[in-house]
Amino acid sequence: MLGKKLSKHEVLKIVKNYVLIVFGCALLAFGDVAFITPLHLVTGGVLSVGVIVQYFVDLSGATFQVYDLVAWGLQIVLLVVGFLFLGKKFTLHTLFASLMYPAFLTIFSRFHLTDFVSNQLINPSGDNTALTILAGIFGGAFVGAGVAVTYFGDGSTGGFDIVSIILAKYTPVKEASSAFVIDGTLVIIGMICMKDIPLGLIGILSALVCALVVQYSYVNANSFVIADIVSEKYEEIMQYVHEKMDHATTVINATGGYTGTDRKILRVAFSKRELFSFKAFIAECDPKAFVTFTQASMINGEGFDPLVAKVKLAVKLHKKNEKENDGK
Repeated sequence: MLGKKLSKHEVLKIVKNYVLIVFGCALLAFGDVAFITPLHLVTGGVLSVGVIVQYFVDLSGATFQVYDLVAWGLQIVLLVVGFLFLGKKFTLHTLFASLMYPAFLTIFSRFHLTDFVSNQLINPSGDNTALTILAGIFGGAFVGAGVAVTYFGDGSTGGFDIVSIILAKYTPVKEASSAFVIDGTLVIIGMICMKDIPLGLIGILSALVCALVVQYSYVNANSFVIADIVSEKYEEIMQYVHEKMDHATTVINATGGYTGTDRKILRVAFSKRELFSFKAFIAECDPKAFVTFTQASMINGEGFDPLVAKVKLAVKLHKKNEKENDGK
């Protein structure tokens, strides 16, 4: 693999992914520094540990900043844990984004690049309820957008997600369930430490906004479509799919039930994000084409997520269940 020469398309894809990861981490850090940390909101994730520690530092009368240092420390520790339990390949996959995020935290906070926002969230009169709610909503939106953009770049911000992945690998606990428990525990700890239930509830609101943004901007957009096209110009359409969309196609021989004419059905699978441009091309190439679209929640194989790892995991779980059943 090291000696393999990358094509121009592969190089551009790698560059695009790194740009998206950098931009996503910047959005994520901006949301945290501008909206979340100034009001000590605990929303889950490694930053929440930093926010709780920062709260006690501020309470002691000290004026130095520690939340970004806590984020750095946790990210590095969790990367090491990920390396030990999940291997080198996983660690390299998450390394870049895991370090870019705390780097942007430090840059935005220590160079005061978000003060123009955060300074307006604290009312000198002391009545900050409405501003805190707004900070929670907009902070959650920016954080969610940053996470989604990072996902689009095929990256991961690491953090406690690594713990969830480890639990999912070695136990029956699903990633979503463990992530919910970890974040919920942090919010509860924040409520207890700061003795401020309303602030904790605003933190929960912010986390919900973040989840909604990720859901609608990434999860829904990242679903897949299977298209079956019946067209006399199937060769032109197939060429477009191969060269422009960089996807494979399957040609199926069929016979029209009404006319008895031999036909070619072109089948192609692609991301929902590509649906609009694909339909536009079909309409221009052959307005009379007959096309059916079927939504798919997951596609594995060449050009998509690899199937091998998932099959190996399924076989491993199957063997484990067989051993447990034999022992009963």
